Amino acid sequence: MDNIILLSRHTSNSGILTLHPKLAESMGITQITARKIRFGAKTYQSIVDISDDLPLNGASLSGDILDMLNIPQHCSLEIKQNGNEIQMGPFIGLLAGYYQSSIKKYLDHLRDYVLLYHEIKGAILVFSLDHVDKTNQTVKGFLYNPLTKQWEEGIYPYPSSIFVMTSSVSSAWIQHFKSVIGDTVFNDFFHTRWSIHKKLSSSVGVKCYLPDTNLYGSPQDLYYFLKKFPNLIVKPLNSANRSTIRVFLKDSNSLVITNLRTLETKSFKFNNREQAYSIFKKYFKDGEYLIQESIDVTGYRTITIRIITVKDHSGQWKAMGLFTRGDQSEENEGKLMPLVKFQKEMVADFLQQSDLYASLTYQELIHITIDTVKEIESMGVHFANAAVDIIVGELGDIWISEIDHFNPSHEIALVAGYPELYYEILKTNMLYAKRLAGF
Repeated sequence: MDNIILLSRHTSNSGILTLHPKLAESMGITQITARKIRFGAKTYQSIVDISDDLPLNGASLSGDILDMLNIPQHCSLEIKQNGNEIQMGPFIGLLAGYYQSSIKKYLDHLRDYVLLYHEIKGAILVFSLDHVDKTNQTVKGFLYNPLTKQWEEGIYPYPSSIFVMTSSVSSAWIQHFKSVIGDTVFNDFFHTRWSIHKKLSSSVGVKCYLPDTNLYGSPQDLYYFLKKFPNLIVKPLNSANRSTIRVFLKDSNSLVITNLRTLETKSFKFNNREQAYSIFKKYFKDGEYLIQESIDVTGYRTITIRIITVKDHSGQWKAMGLFTRGDQSEENEGKLMPLVKFQKEMVADFLQQSDLYASLTYQELIHITIDTVKEIESMGVHFANAAVDIIVGELGDIWISEIDHFNPSHEIALVAGYPELYYEILKTNMLYAKRLAGF
């Protein structure tokens, strides 16, 4: 029996939930009984009655319960019994920023997450931290109305699960939400590129795929690293900062520094190490960067693949899309080609492998990615949405170059021409949130 309820308001009684006999029977209720009604983090003690005057799958709540819990009647709510509670939901929160003024401009974009609402169902709330009432455990935000397909402002209890979509959430906030709703807050952590690298470098299954990496503690560190790797990249420790710098030692007294995001390039001459230190100080603050050997070097062909990795409704990691730049042949070397879906045939062509070996290499890339996110998860964080960048060299060597866990944009699938996959990925995010919410 479908557990989507037809929810109506009863105005002539109080503290009562009335169910159609078939709906009540599907929940193991055969007579009038007492139950708590739960919506999100709030509950209300009520009497559960049974009436065949209601339509099939019909449920009627007295107005005091609807108003106290602020249960939206326009949403497609499911119902289930958990012990002494009857839960309505799922109630999913999308924590999109610190200030409500900043999240309003993202509401149209966040509608992508509810395009397949008929497969997700429930109450979906976009909210910001500045409109959270810790005392009353309520939040003012924008609830999706599937009838009008609009976001509507209102005040609601804390959601049953929270998908963190911003890096502006402190650990104190996360602990507060977890103290109320449990371990149902995901992508809720801050780890630097260095702390993640140290964790991965201790993993037997993953460490062999890591480029040589060091912490930038001072200009001396970068200088001596250049002696080992004349072509290297410098990344901010904060993974949310995607501005990466390439440092290329052309010869013993000349440097080329390139911002890989803006492609701005500058050349420098230096006569001694002190002059080199002075150059580095202009670009990098001590202790705020890591240094990494560059795999993508002149004269050696590589291909970079981004693998979108999310948890599905069963709680299992799943590689949902692999993307790269198209036509990376020698005649197009150095050109920025369009994004395309990465296919097994590309492995065969790039590495000159048979179909069988190319299929095995393709699967190996996925296994490495899943192993990587599982290692990060073993750091004690609730992790469910990521993108992993892997570089494959022309000799078949494989390197993990980046792990993007700060709400990575999955629009890469749109750009590559796969809108159905894009919406399927976002739906999978939401179905995991639904699982956490108890449905």
